Formats: sequence, C-alpha cells, structure tokens
Amino acid sequence: MTVKKVPDLCLVVTDQPLPTRAEVKPVEPDRDLGLSLREASRGFIISLKASNRYSPAYLETLSRSLAFLAHHAEANGWPEVARITVGHIEEYLTALQTAPRYGEARFGTISQSYIASQYRRLKRFFNWLVERDHIDSNPLRLIPHPHIDEKVIATVTDQEIIDLLRLLDPAIARTPKERFRLIRNRAALLMLVDTPGRKAELGEITMDNVTDDASAVLVTGKGRKQRWMPLGHSAQAALWDYLSVRQSESPSLWVDNNGAGMWPDWLKSMLKRLGKRAGVANLHPHRFRHTYAVNALRAGMPERILQLAGGWKRIPDTYLRTLGAEDVARVHREISPADKLTSQKKSPRQGRGLGRGGRGVL
Repeated sequence: MTVKKVPDLCLVVTDQPLPTRAEVKPVEPDRDLGLSLREASRGFIISLKASNRYSPAYLETLSRSLAFLAHHAEANGWPEVARITVGHIEEYLTALQTAPRYGEARFGTISQSYIASQYRRLKRFFNWLVERDHIDSNPLRLIPHPHIDEKVIATVTDQEIIDLLRLLDPAIARTPKERFRLIRNRAALLMLVDTPGRKAELGEITMDNVTDDASAVLVTGKGRKQRWMPLGHSAQAALWDYLSVRQSESPSLWVDNNGAGMWPDWLKSMLKRLGKRAGVANLHPHRFRHTYAVNALRAGMPERILQLAGGWKRIPDTYLRTLGAEDVARVHREISPADKLTSQKKSPRQGRGLGRGGRGVL
C-alpha cells in the first residue's frame, strides 16, 4: 500500500505501487496548447534560477527585457511562440531603434548598445526554447548582430577628478551630517578612481568584504565570480576615514546618516549630482571603469593582469581604440607638419615673386 499526494493536497491511500524511475516518461510538450511569450519567459527565468549560476540583478534585467518583448508582442497581435517568425523579431528590433529611452522622449532614443544587448538576450531565450522543444529553430539565427558604431569612449580627466574631489572636501561641511556624507562620498569616488569596479560591484560591498586595514575590497562580479581589488594609499586612507566615522550595524559598507544601507543605484545618483556641480557632463560610474582601463594600458599593465583586475573575459576594443586616439593626438602634437612650418624662421628669399608693395596675387 502506498500513500501519495494529489494536487488538492489531500492524502489518498491506493493499492497501486509508485512507478519506478525507468517507468516515468518525460512529458512531451504539446505545441497545440499555444504557449505565449509571457508564459515561456516565466519558464526561462525559472530554469535559470534553478541552475543557481546567475545573480539576482542579472535575472531581474533579463526579466525586464523579456517583459518588454511580451508587451510588444501582445500589443501587435503576435502568435504563440511556436509560430513566431524571423519577421516578428526583425519588426521588434526595428521598433527598438525609435523607442524612447526610459519611456520618455525627452531622454532621446534607446542606444545601439542597449539594442545589441536585447538581441543577445533574445537569442539566448529562443535557444532555450529550442532546447526545450517548444520551437523547431531559433528565428534569430538568420538575423545578424545589430551594428554598433565604433566610438571613442569618454574618460574622466585628471583635472575633472581634482574638481570633483574639491567639492567633497570635508572641511567645507557646515553640519556633522554633511561632513559624514562628504567623507563617505569622497571614499566612494576615490574607490571608483582607483579600481576598475562596476557600479553594482562597488555599490553593494559589505563590511565582511573589506580587509582589516582597508587596503583591498572583495567584489562579486558577473556570473557571481569574486575577486579582490587592491586600493592605493589615497583610496585606502579615504576609506579608513569613512570607516572611522561610520556608526552602523548594517552589513552594507555604504550607509546613510541614519545607519541604513544605501540603495543599489546610489553611486549613479551621487555622481550625477556631483558632475552637474563640477561641470562634468554625463558622469556615471562606468566612465571611471573606462578611465582605469585606458590609464592602466597606457602605463604598461599587461592585458591579462587588467582582465583579472576588472573581471573582463577580454579587453574591449573600445579601450584600445581610445588609447590609440589619445596617443595619436599626443604624437601628432610633437611632429605636426603645420606647426613646424609656422615655427620656422623666415628665409632671406621669402617674398620673391611678390608684386609692388609686397602684395602677391592669390
């Protein structure tokens, strides 16, 4: 006699033995059921969660991307996932090119890099649908990766960093609360300058991940891979100053005046306000990561060491392109043909062929 559970959670006594593992047949998906994009997206996220390989932040970003796709599909009358074609996906990617950023026209249109990331997420999602036999083939296999213009990335100059630090001098504080904020923000800014950390990595550091002498921090990057990032003397001193005035039981390294942990996007908000005051346009955490990489390469840091320091699988070409553009400009200033011509002394024969009054005919 076997006791088993049935869906209504009641216990039922039956004389039938439970099937063996060999007797259990996998459930074949019924494509006639019409699996919607929203249902398929939910199953995809559950599958990734079950693998326990991805961070909550990544899964949240992926969920938003798929929700955006599902909303577009429902608004435009798309069929179930088994009948989605290449044309549907191309229509969606085309619509993204004119979609307003953050849903508001005043912020401009969605960037090329965002569209490219959407493409990669969708390709992974539809690959999963193929693996689970919900569809026969991935419609994105016939769609090339969206083009991204090769641009020189913006870095933060030394003078801009000096101007930013000047605004965070604790000596200018008028109240104890303001002094605490300045000390905290100064420590965070110098950590951004002195490491190649990402926004989430630095913004979500816990007290357990700071060495006793504040000389290094342990961060968790993409794929939940951890790495230590050492701090130079200036960043170490600034962090130590902050820890000496920090009074909180919160596990978060960065806390507010009341001792509560800071919200996830606090670094981005802080830099936006600070950049506006200092006259540094479009200041955000990732610009410091760019700046660190370019400066490290210029100083001769081997690419492999830089990869380990910043958690890169490979060094982006944009860093090498930016480094090359700046070095070309420096060398050009040294050998500028036009500058050499204008700096030469006038020769005695200069002026031959000029007409009366020293005026020539152009």
